[in-house]
Amino acid sequence: MRRLILACMLLLATAPAAATELRIAVAANFTATLERLAEAYAPENGVPFAISSGSSGKHFAQISQGAPFDIFFSADDQRTGDLVASGHAVADSRFVYAEGVLALWSPDPAVVPEDGAAFLKSGDYGHLAIANPRVAPYGAAAEAVMKALGIDPGPGRLVTGQSIGQAFSFVTTGNAEVGLVALSQVITHERQKDAAGSRWIPEADSYPPIVQEVVLLAAARNPEAARAFLDWVRTSDAAHAVIEADGYRL
Repeated sequence: MRRLILACMLLLATAPAAATELRIAVAANFTATLERLAEAYAPENGVPFAISSGSSGKHFAQISQGAPFDIFFSADDQRTGDLVASGHAVADSRFVYAEGVLALWSPDPAVVPEDGAAFLKSGDYGHLAIANPRVAPYGAAAEAVMKALGIDPGPGRLVTGQSIGQAFSFVTTGNAEVGLVALSQVITHERQKDAAGSRWIPEADSYPPIVQEVVLLAAARNPEAARAFLDWVRTSDAAHAVIEADGYRL
């Protein structure tokens, strides 16, 4: 699991030595966005962040076993509810911070045409990558889109990753020509590479909403600071602008 420590030089120079960092577990698809949110929030509020990125399933298991996190940004709304039910999270802190958007994408700008539905139906591609529909919300969304379009890629042409991160890596490494992945991943990748691929956005009503929830954890060392950050994410226009710019619906 990748661990990222976010603390800008200004914060290091001005924050009290005893400042307690916010330890945040975040779903892989939202990691880059959370880093941008932390960079916007930390300097003015004197709060350093320790961000742990990974699959929601792995984070859920770790938190259930007592992992010392303060906040959990999940890729769904089931695991947050389960953590509240088990006493590992605070009930009144749950809220939907974003709704995920599915995208058919290739890093090649010439692959995905404007009519992505017709492209998928034509089968004019080698392999199609999706996340595992049984465990990943983006995978369930991809499966629903294919069912709505009457698409069956055929034996050996559907490449399934155990997470949306793995499915996306299949496309970026060339193991799949196209993928039904998270729009947020596409935007982050293209921003970092400064190179646009080709994409098509399925209609929102062609797949179940990808509802992503966050929750304050019962093990939080500084629940007041954690709540203050969550309130900012929920209500701030600046936070909403970052989230929408990174490919999510609010």
